[in-house]
Amino acid sequence: MDGGAAQRLGRVAGRGTARRSAPRGVRDRFSLHSVRRAGKLAGGSASFLTLAWAGACAFVYYRAFGRRQGPSIAATPDDYGAAHEALDVRTADGVRLAAWYLPGVRDAAIVVSSGYRGQASDVLGISAALQRAGFHVVAYGWRGTPGSDAAAHTLGVHERSDLTAVIDVLSARLGSVPIGLLGYSLGGAVSISVAADDQRVRAVCTDSAFADPALLIGERVRTAMRVPAALVIAPVFALFARRTGARLTDFRPVLVVERIAPRPLLIIHGDADASVPAHHAELLYEAAGEPKQLWRLPGVGHVGAYFADRRTYIARITGFFHGALLGLSETTGKHSTMGG
Repeated sequence: MDGGAAQRLGRVAGRGTARRSAPRGVRDRFSLHSVRRAGKLAGGSASFLTLAWAGACAFVYYRAFGRRQGPSIAATPDDYGAAHEALDVRTADGVRLAAWYLPGVRDAAIVVSSGYRGQASDVLGISAALQRAGFHVVAYGWRGTPGSDAAAHTLGVHERSDLTAVIDVLSARLGSVPIGLLGYSLGGAVSISVAADDQRVRAVCTDSAFADPALLIGERVRTAMRVPAALVIAPVFALFARRTGARLTDFRPVLVVERIAPRPLLIIHGDADASVPAHHAELLYEAAGEPKQLWRLPGVGHVGAYFADRRTYIARITGFFHGALLGLSETTGKHSTMGG
């Protein structure tokens, strides 16, 4: 091989070597670029996860506490042939509530509370039936519902003062007559909480009540979103407290239901309830003292017992209150189902 060929071969070899091993400065710049790119990817992933988490919290908040449109045309007691008059009710914090008073002929009264964001018209069917059975009855709407003053809905925390205000007005009107509480869903949970500390209440009946709002919301998160409830519950509750001034941890019916005893308690729940699972009724029943009854109805959904068999339902509830408030029948009983 002559000298020129050797030089050309050396230059080719040098170029090949340069392609296989970049100078150190190039390698450093490439490594820094890779790190920065990885950092951007990681940052983007973190931002996405943060947004997803925030979206999940917002979704849970809206589903739990968002506005619900009420019926455009609400029923009145006239639709049920029930004698009535409007009742002036104001809560301790100054909220005016829409309420109807249905006068009875017996020395006993029942306050009927509807579900979340419910109105008096929602419970007029059972209210009129109780009036026909002789009871004085009050049906009312929660704060922030049509006819009542605007106010935040607090899933039971401030709604306790709504029910207490109704009891105050009823007691002022009728004197010391025994009062029973009948509550549906949220209304049942609030009835338990109020009765625990108000001895004017002589008996409580709940239908589809929840035992603990935090437990219920956590169950809905796991069912609807398939994520651990702990990831979203704390921020959702913090936002709720900031917007409403109410702490859901202050409202836990299952922890106070035992204080209703020795006053009678009837717990009604449908086994097919998809809104408040039936095990909430079991939790309340187990925590309650005697005398207590648990009436579970197979195949019945949320607050659906009245519609499943109105005659049986009305007879069971009027019988319970006749016994508890007037001493006309037995008020204790065992676990039972429809017709039991």
